Amino acid sequence: CDHILADPVETTCSHLFCRTCILKCLKVMGSYCPACQYPCFPTDLVSPVKSFLNILNSLAVRCPVKECDEEVLLGKYCHHLSSHKEVKRKEIYTHVNKGGRPRQHLLSLTRRAQKHRLRELKLQVKAFAEKEEGGDIKAVCLTLFLLALRARNEHR
Repeated sequence: CDHILADPVETTCSHLFCRTCILKCLKVMGSYCPACQYPCFPTDLVSPVKSFLNILNSLAVRCPVKECDEEVLLGKYCHHLSSHKEVKRKEIYTHVNKGGRPRQHLLSLTRRAQKHRLRELKLQVKAFAEKEEGGDIKAVCLTLFLLALRARNEHR
């Protein structure tokens, strides 16, 4: 979900996910790790090492309640939120972003950067095709695709 891990669990391939997120994913996508496609079953999920949980619980989050705006450690967040009577949903939190930009803005910057990189890649493929393959872009793309598939199989 790309948010702070809520009730984190670790797969047999050592990837970390929120418990509810990975269970939903396994149910919909099948019994494979979403990160590396290694076989993964709900019964294989374990709690991560305590040192990781300590680091996670020491992350600072900002209280979303109006006029509070206090920074609290994630491990003490639920206790802090229970002190506010007007809050109904206790699982809401906002990660303190040291860069000062909202998360959605960072995601859109990433998308923009991805589009820019794809545009650059397209221009490079076109230039290579004109120089080496007599302008046959399709042949270059098929070769790149086959190389990517081969590299993925070697990684496995």
